[in-house]
Amino acid sequence: MGLKKALSDFFDKYFFNVKWRCVVCEKEIFDGGYFCKECEDKITFNAGAICNHCGRSVLAPTEYCSSCKEFALSLDMGRSAFIYDKPISTLIMKLKYGGKKFIAGIFAEYLYYIYVKFGMCADCAVFVPMTKRAERKRGFNQSKLIADKFSALSGVPVCDCIAKVKETERQATLGRNKRMINLAGAYKVTDRSAVNGKSVVIIDDVTTTGATAEAVSEKLKKAGAVKVMLLTVASVPSEDGY
Repeated sequence: MGLKKALSDFFDKYFFNVKWRCVVCEKEIFDGGYFCKECEDKITFNAGAICNHCGRSVLAPTEYCSSCKEFALSLDMGRSAFIYDKPISTLIMKLKYGGKKFIAGIFAEYLYYIYVKFGMCADCAVFVPMTKRAERKRGFNQSKLIADKFSALSGVPVCDCIAKVKETERQATLGRNKRMINLAGAYKVTDRSAVNGKSVVIIDDVTTTGATAEAVSEKLKKAGAVKVMLLTVASVPSEDGY
């Protein structure tokens, strides 16, 4: 371990406590936790009716929602901790674009809770990769940060065996079908032995339509993975749930 890393870990452990201030509004808090009462009351947990397959919020419980029943053929199970809305969406933006890397550890705690709650069991974890160019520009991959923290909590090892080999159009501007076309050929498994015959959990920040998870799952299954699950911090509700 380098001196810089050792000093950083020391100060994080003994002098910096993220529970001193609300991670959303930065108001001082004194009762533990990560959120002040006002911000916590605004959080929407993904704790209502969900699609049993992709895990997104639906109007009524269903095995396959309209968003995944014709498309999510490789993914076996998906779950998320929150509904993608403020203030969670704000925290995701702070992590991705504000450089607030400590938020990854907070998200990982919630993902580990969901992992245990739904009886998920994985041999290894992977994260949704960025292209090398995109990662250099941002300075890090937020999904990898979350995956590493999740691994530390769960004991599930992280396998860095997925690569994004094609730059793609920004997904937020596209619908489900166009997202799938956009992602065609974007990912590849770089080490088949790491996932062959194993149950794999994909770690990512947001499930919007599930197109990214399906694209990665397809590659994992072709590489020999026997089961592929998805854990995301937040998900966008399904359009109708039927």
